Amino acid sequence: MTHRTNSVAALAGRGRFADFAVGKTLIGILAALCVVQGVRAAERTATEVAPGVYALLGSGGEVTRENGGRIANVAFVVGSNGVVVADTGISYREGEEIIAAVKHVSDLPILLAILTRPSQEAIFGAAAFQERGIPVLAHRRSAELIAARCETCLSRLRTMLGEEAMARTRIVKPDRLIDGDTTLELIGRPLQLIAHPWSSAPGAIAVFDPRTSTLITGDLVTINRVPDMRDADPTAWRDALAQLDATRCRYLVPAYGPVGKCANIATFARYLSALETRVDALMKDGVSLAELRDRCDLPEFARWDQYELLHPKNANYTYLRLERSQFK
Repeated sequence: MTHRTNSVAALAGRGRFADFAVGKTLIGILAALCVVQGVRAAERTATEVAPGVYALLGSGGEVTRENGGRIANVAFVVGSNGVVVADTGISYREGEEIIAAVKHVSDLPILLAILTRPSQEAIFGAAAFQERGIPVLAHRRSAELIAARCETCLSRLRTMLGEEAMARTRIVKPDRLIDGDTTLELIGRPLQLIAHPWSSAPGAIAVFDPRTSTLITGDLVTINRVPDMRDADPTAWRDALAQLDATRCRYLVPAYGPVGKCANIATFARYLSALETRVDALMKDGVSLAELRDRCDLPEFARWDQYELLHPKNANYTYLRLERSQFK
């Protein structure tokens, strides 16, 4: 009887071990599938905006581990001699993905990567380009801001996205600096760089392709997304928008949001104007900075991406700027 009981117990134990082994195997298979799906999710597919002009569209929203920080758009222009890329992504890994996406479209060499702004979504993939001998261009003001504060940004991203996602990512020193508007004669089709000293950010750059009348705006323009005004000079920004509007572009690739048209510039400019008008009126009514968040609503733009997060911050920046102007 005892022998039979022990045998049953042994069989039960083997059954539990088998169940455990099967479960462990299934977990391994599922983990492998997740890795494969993650790799596939990271693949970037280029959308042709106009002949020779392509966009890699970001996810929008906030930076998360799930999206790997790939929230912003990247663009590139293919000429007869080579390719120019506008923005390099948030990490070395995304920089590699961008390079691979370009190679999927054209066998011509990438001759230049432009950092359109000193933003984490634009600059941290640049190391992948430089390691392949591809020079990086930025505005001098933008490069100065990157050098001054982006080490903190990088540290925060490593915590947020994980060391693996940010592996080999580093701050780069641009190989070429500009101080204002420039025309590139590099890839067999001219590209005009529109570069104010300070607008949406220090040294923000827009890229205009006259051949197709396509404007790559960086964060000078966003579509259906509230901009981040932390580093902005709103007055100079409005002047820059007028210059962009004067291109009469047929296609527009913003930093965030879908591909649009030149008419989107006016819509975007209306947000900047409405924000300043609203905050100025609230200040004249005696609304304090502490009360501002609950009073600064702009219903016309409430459905834009990041409205809940960025719009109250923009109202604060505007309030403080208008307050300072009263003492000049």
